[in-house]
This record gives sequence, structure tokens and C-alpha cells, in this order.
Amino acid sequence: AAAVLLMETEGLREGVTEQVEQIVAICDKHHARAVRIAANEAERQLFWAGRKNAFGAVGRISPEFYVQDGVVPRTRLPYVLRRVSEICTSYGLRVGNVFHAGDGNLHPLILFDSHIPGEVERVRKAGHEILAVCAEAGGTITGEHGVGIEKQEEMSLIFNEVDLRVMQQVRQAWNPHQLFNPGKLFPMPGRCADVKQL
Repeated sequence: AAAVLLMETEGLREGVTEQVEQIVAICDKHHARAVRIAANEAERQLFWAGRKNAFGAVGRISPEFYVQDGVVPRTRLPYVLRRVSEICTSYGLRVGNVFHAGDGNLHPLILFDSHIPGEVERVRKAGHEILAVCAEAGGTITGEHGVGIEKQEEMSLIFNEVDLRVMQQVRQAWNPHQLFNPGKLFPMPGRCADVKQL
């Protein structure tokens, strides 16, 4: 299967039954290979266990993976998922997509082996391009995992130089001695949007 889609409904039994019927009809219309409805809570938990173990399962097919964390409007998911696949293919990389369709939070898992010369650099470039596509599609560069050090350069994909400077000034007012997470979140001077050092 190219994809597994887990869907949950909630509400009163009568309303949920109708929702499930509508979901099944939509899946059938779009030629889903199979539709399974959990018969009970234990089976529902089993379905979700598969999703929750996806990251660990990737370790069986690749020695390493790099996870991204972009967010896009739900209406742009098909476009962005196609672009993620195209980007990784262009770098000769495999990708597995795990995401929260309900809120547009993507977790592309770029599979790689750091022992292969040049592969880490290709992974980094692919990751940057994926985040650029998320921003271009009206989304952002992080949904759950934050910016930290890793995504500092991508801040310029969603903020201009003035925005970044103002945010740094606010941070400086609350953290004048750079004691709280120094060197994180904002691009370093001379990088990204050439934000000036405060």
C-alpha cells in the first residue's frame, strides 16, 4: 500500500454511525484498497499502535532517518506530499511520510546512511527544500518540534529581516545576558537574513 489513513470519529452513536458510513462511501469512491472499521476499543488501540510505532519501524528499513516537522493548510497536503516525494527522489533518497492530516503537520522521514559519502549533505538539502515548500504552500517550518539550532536558517522562509530583528530585540530585553538557550532559535549574524547582532 502506498498509504494507510487512520480516521477517528466522535460523538453520539447515531451521529458516529452516519459519519462512518460517509467516510466509507468517500473511501470507496476514491478506490481505497480496503476499509477496516475497529470492532472495539482493543482493535482501535491496535490500529493506533501501528501509527505510534512508525518511527521505530523505519529503523528496520534504514540505518538512519532525518525527520522534518513542517505544517501546511490541509487543502495543500496532496500538493506538498507530491513535492516531498519529488524532492527526495531528485536527491536519490527514500522518504516515508507520517503526519497528522487533521492539522496538516507533516513528518517526512528521509531515509539515509551517513556512511555513504555525501548522503548527509543531500539529506540536509532535501530537508531545507521540504520546509521551503511548506512555507510556499502557506504553512510554516515547525509544528511540534520547534526551531532550536537545526532550523535557524529556515526562519528566513517565514520571517523577513525586520521581523527577525524585532524578535531578537524582545528576546534581548528578557534575556540580556544570553543565559536562556544561547545560540538557539534565531539565525546567527551573517547567516540566513544577515540579521545584525544586538
